[in-house]
Amino acid sequence: MRALAPPQLVFTDVLNTCVGSISCPTLSQNINAISPILNNATQDFDTKSTTSDLFQIQPFTGEDTDYVAGKVTKKELKGLYTHHMVPAKKPARQYYDKLMLQAPYRICPFCGFGQVTTLDHYLPKSKFPLLSIFPKNLVPSCADCNKGKNAGIATSRNEQCLHPYFDQGHFIDEQWLFAEVIHTRPARIRYFVQAPNHWSDADKARVNCHFSDFKLASRFNIQAGDEISSLRIELDIDYQINQQTGVEQALLKKHAVASQQHMNSWKTAMYQALVADDWYCSGGFK
Repeated sequence: MRALAPPQLVFTDVLNTCVGSISCPTLSQNINAISPILNNATQDFDTKSTTSDLFQIQPFTGEDTDYVAGKVTKKELKGLYTHHMVPAKKPARQYYDKLMLQAPYRICPFCGFGQVTTLDHYLPKSKFPLLSIFPKNLVPSCADCNKGKNAGIATSRNEQCLHPYFDQGHFIDEQWLFAEVIHTRPARIRYFVQAPNHWSDADKARVNCHFSDFKLASRFNIQAGDEISSLRIELDIDYQINQQTGVEQALLKKHAVASQQHMNSWKTAMYQALVADDWYCSGGFK
């Protein structure tokens, strides 16, 4: 995962802009009437996000036609996002675009390699409609992470995947993603999670949950397979110059660069595994 700076957008600005583009006066009035409830929901999110307790926010279990607050239905609250924030010609689209730009180089923070094409509701709008347009609940992501994420709702801290805006520090600075080389021809990489022993049980569970929820094992394998394929010619040149030592030196350099950029990227784990594997460095790369 890659850390992102939390968005500095003001929720009331986003809300007022969305409501301002609603053509139905009754709906506008109904949403304005529940603005204190919407603000309370965002403040509760802010409070719980600082302690990794977002799982404590209770989901709405009603249908689209059921009222969530006042005279506003679940469908109408979800529509604030779908019909008044996403469309290119709506005034609130400016906030959507600003949130998309939170991700440097448009790289998805959840997987670390996909191209950002959408916003992911960390707490899904189908279950948390009061937060459908709350900026801190909207994370720029690639389509695979957005659509492929486990649809289940966390009922404990251990079940929460990482949130790029709030889960930083040791989740970013300490290594928990590792890999090993499978001795096939061509070589393959198997990724796994091994969190530091001094971490809390909850934090260990959360990185495992993140790895599983976004199906990163198989997705990282695809990235690694393509990289290993392109490495063969390059490493063969290094091998001809200085045999196994030449290969190891080339891989060490690549690992050093990758780890300085992102400690828990698929590249960092892959190069770490490759350089430590005697079979691969002594000719297995061919």
